[in-house]
This record gives sequence, structure tokens and C-alpha cells, in this order.
Amino acid sequence: MGCWRSLLLVGGISLVAVAAGCSNGTYPVHGTIVFSDGTPAKELAGGAVELDSLEQPISARGSIDAEGKFVISTYEAEDGAVPGKHRVLIVSRQSTGDEVVGKVIESKYQRFETSGLELEVTPGTNTPTFTVERAKSRR
Repeated sequence: MGCWRSLLLVGGISLVAVAAGCSNGTYPVHGTIVFSDGTPAKELAGGAVELDSLEQPISARGSIDAEGKFVISTYEAEDGAVPGKHRVLIVSRQSTGDEVVGKVIESKYQRFETSGLELEVTPGTNTPTFTVERAKSRR
């Protein structure tokens, strides 16, 4: 009888491990970009939010819609991001360099090293709001 219990226990653990392995290991990320006054960053429509994992060699991306909202994709459309800490950057749809992004938001947001934006993806649905500064007028 003890042998059967051992086999059932091992079989049950194996089943759990197989079931856990069926997932692609990502969690949903549905977020919003707002300006410091709280208004949605609608001017960034068509741009993108990019995540760079600090714990795994992988990145993820999501397009920004007309309401300043985005949904992140890693392996498949809208599947989310891997768990852990991520650096974040924002690029505009017409971006060919800092000068274009700098017309809507400060150009620092275009580089992981300077954006100052981070996200920790946790199990479950993640709903971050990233606050960005409008570009300073250049006269």
C-alpha cells in the first residue's frame, strides 16, 4: 500500500509540474501612460511601450492606443510579460531619434538607461500607470 501512495504522490507532483510548464510563463500587463497633470498621453497613440527584463534575457512590447493605453506582448499577442523587474521605455510612432520623441514627451523616456520608469510584473493581472513629462517648449 505504501508503494502505491508513493507512486500516486510522484504522479501528482509530475502532473502539477507538467501543467505549470504548459504556460508560457507570462502574466497580463494592461497599462496607461499619463502626463504629470493626470491626463492620458493621447499624443503618443501609435507609439510603443517596451519592457526589458532585469532577470531574464527577454523583452516585451505593446502599442499605445488613442487613449494612452497599452497591452504588453512577449511571445504572442497580448500575452503579457515574464515575472520580475523590468526597465521601461516609450517610443513614438514616428520616432527616428530623440528629436521626434522630444516633441511630445521628454526624450529621456526613449532609453532604458534614462527613462526612470520601472515595472515589477507579478502573478495575476498587472495594471501599471506610467507618468511622463511633456516636452519642454523649445524657443
